[in-house]
Amino acid sequence: MADEALVTTLGEIDLFHGLSHKVLTRIAESGHEARYEAGAVVLVQGDSVTGFKAFSPAGVEMHVILEGRARVDVDGVTHTVLGRGQYFGEVALIDGRPRTADVVADDGGLRTLALSKWAFDDLLEKHPEVAVPMLRVLAGRLRAQESSH
Repeated sequence: MADEALVTTLGEIDLFHGLSHKVLTRIAESGHEARYEAGAVVLVQGDSVTGFKAFSPAGVEMHVILEGRARVDVDGVTHTVLGRGQYFGEVALIDGRPRTADVVADDGGLRTLALSKWAFDDLLEKHPEVAVPMLRVLAGRLRAQESSH
């Protein structure tokens, strides 16, 4: 059974906004807790998310931050720092293309809910409604990017 606080946290995240308690519980149960020491590299820019790596024990994962902060670096330049309730790694799970940034645990370390590619794909297959809020988030990002040019 999933921790109720985790289910509540997932429901507050834009990527999962509006999903039923049942589906949020399924997401929580599909993931696992991951911990990283300060300075640990969680994702590496350019890493492939296909082939054997997608099925290895470390796998290819997206992360929802439960505690701590993560620095997002592109080509060695910090673009943003993410905190509790934010997430990273989802785009590569959706499009199957290489990682676009390094993500590094900030001072104090990082605790996340990690969701593997195969768990993510299984969720989308069994609960296609998961895709709706994701599409809204991605469309919002695209619009923001277009308006900044």
